[in-house]
Amino acid sequence: MATPPPKAPGGRRDSAAATAALLVEIGVEELPPRGLEQLGAAFAARLTAELESAGLLAAPDYRAFATPRRLAALFSSVLRRQPAQTIIRQGPPVAAAYDARNQPTAAARGFAKSCGVALNKLTVMETSNGARLAYRATRAGKKLDAILNAALQKVTRAMPAPKRMRWGAGAAEFIRPAHWLTALHGRDTVAAKVLELTADRFTYGHRFHSKKLRLPNAELYEKFLWERGLVIADYDKRRTEITRQITRLTRSGDARAVVSEELLDEVTGLVEWPQAFRGRFDPRFLKLPREVIISVLHKHQKYFHLVDRHNKLRPEFIAVSNIKLPRAAGRPSPVQIGNERVLRARLADAEFFYNEDLKTPLPARAEQLNGILFHHKLGTLQEKTKRVVQLATHIAGQINAHMETAARAAELCKADLTTELVAEFPELQGVVGRHYANKTGEGAAVANAIEQHYWPRFAGDRIPQTRAAMSVALADRADSLVGFFTAGEIPGGDKDPFALRRAAAGIARVIIEKKLPLNVYELLAASAKIYGPAAHAKVVDVEKFFYERLPGYYLPLGYGAAAIAAVQATRPPTLANFHRRLAALHNFLRRHAAAAATLAAAHKRIAGVLKRAAANTTVNEQLFRHPAEHHLAKSLRDLELQTRDDFARHRYARGLQKLARLKQPIDEFFEHVMVLDEDANLRANRLALLNRARQLFLQVADISKLADGASAAKRKNSNV
Repeated sequence: MATPPPKAPGGRRDSAAATAALLVEIGVEELPPRGLEQLGAAFAARLTAELESAGLLAAPDYRAFATPRRLAALFSSVLRRQPAQTIIRQGPPVAAAYDARNQPTAAARGFAKSCGVALNKLTVMETSNGARLAYRATRAGKKLDAILNAALQKVTRAMPAPKRMRWGAGAAEFIRPAHWLTALHGRDTVAAKVLELTADRFTYGHRFHSKKLRLPNAELYEKFLWERGLVIADYDKRRTEITRQITRLTRSGDARAVVSEELLDEVTGLVEWPQAFRGRFDPRFLKLPREVIISVLHKHQKYFHLVDRHNKLRPEFIAVSNIKLPRAAGRPSPVQIGNERVLRARLADAEFFYNEDLKTPLPARAEQLNGILFHHKLGTLQEKTKRVVQLATHIAGQINAHMETAARAAELCKADLTTELVAEFPELQGVVGRHYANKTGEGAAVANAIEQHYWPRFAGDRIPQTRAAMSVALADRADSLVGFFTAGEIPGGDKDPFALRRAAAGIARVIIEKKLPLNVYELLAASAKIYGPAAHAKVVDVEKFFYERLPGYYLPLGYGAAAIAAVQATRPPTLANFHRRLAALHNFLRRHAAAAATLAAAHKRIAGVLKRAAANTTVNEQLFRHPAEHHLAKSLRDLELQTRDDFARHRYARGLQKLARLKQPIDEFFEHVMVLDEDANLRANRLALLNRARQLFLQVADISKLADGASAAKRKNSNV
């Protein structure tokens, strides 16, 4: 095992400061392994916030612990009692508290009564508004017991969990049934109750190798569990220990373990005392598709697969047990033998399904889709497939894809849903289709498109690599979006049962990252045309829903919300055009921040003025009355000519740099010119001049939105 944690001090407490370490642990039945680290962090952070708000934290540092059977937090220095609090209440002004004869008025008597004291207990306090009656009192701080009790009630109710459980005959609810509660302040037990449990000084070690442990001191928690409980309570240390053991098992260099972060996190969340071992399986199973073997190892068994120096799969695996492995020189342990037996059965099932599936060619399986319902209002999977074929062929013609390949891939893209292998391993849909398409002679282009039409499966996943695959991927998602909106299955709140948000995000990624010349509205309209008139009425709603997903794509890339909104407001014709405009505006904001801020404020003012009065762009320079009008008009004429070619060629960055020169003439215009003049002709002419300036910028973005974003950010910061 890894080196144990350093010995902690023996629970010494500073009696003068009345501080000591505080341990809080909730023991539960096995927690969900995925997200265990986040659960532990959330428990400790929320409890820290409660203790801090109560003024009990003498030092801000704390540690979070999370294992399958416990959530715990250890605070280095916590007060036994809140500091005494001074209460000050201001009352009425002295002038209103006493009458001309210096007798207390009803206001003074009422204030004293509200404070629960006699008049002679009140004092006079000087304030910025003059002398006022005041009441001062010192209130003793609450004990840690009472505060921790209330804090635990609040924290356990607020823990992030998709579902909460109830157990026994009680009314308590938590992520999993809770069985013990440990709360120690130094050497002393804290009298706290939560989840129908009463805190004591006992914890529990490993389920099989340890027992109930009496903790002498809060600071000894981790050391005690390590040495006597056979539990590595610290999530990161347990994760590091698993990595170390895997490395040790492959140090001979004959193989390399493929350790994904996701699987490593899941295994860390499954064990308290990790014991890794290396096992084998029958090499005959290597005839199965590589993805099938890896899926069995990862998804079903939580094993790490091994590869050789050429990245070829080896008939071996590394598993991590939660129990101590008996040592037997030269012989596999019973734990290893048992795991190998279970894995053999899993792989044998996969082998049987694979061989049975191959008896029916993929094209014949496509006919079986007629018996699978896609949605009761949208027909069967076969009907969906026919729509996808028609739309994919249309898209292929627009993006210069091989139309026959796209059509054939679309025809077969859902066929593997009828296979036994996908029924057993649903995460392999598409992958199985590719293998079976190759087996039945469809060709690599069609086979790859069948798999890749599911890409991206999640945020950050790969996107289709061929134009034919892109055509099918876009058609499949567009059909689902239009179809489900037409059927009334519109996502709301956190509910999205048909993953339409993910479908929209997938369309965006494919079009943007592959720079496809597609108009989103036209894509959705083409899908709606296949459905019929009822679907066409929903195209605008689907397009709006689609564009609402774009901030989710661009914000993680570092683009500002205000810049995204500014470009969205101009409704660019294609996503490729949207991306070019946004990139240009983003760079403009970075390089010309001061000019951008001024122009944004000016354009917000322009937008506000134009909103209240109609304006065209025809300007009569004979009506100008001030040099600032002439200056702005000339600047606009010059820049209209200078930027015409830039915007026509979509060189938005260059055009914005030139438009930055409008800062000075716009500033001068607003400083010297009354736009809404009483003379109707002058007013209309000045509005037209401003509208020309606005239209010039609208070729890139609605710059006024940047001012809205700055104001929102300012309000947010002022509220922090």
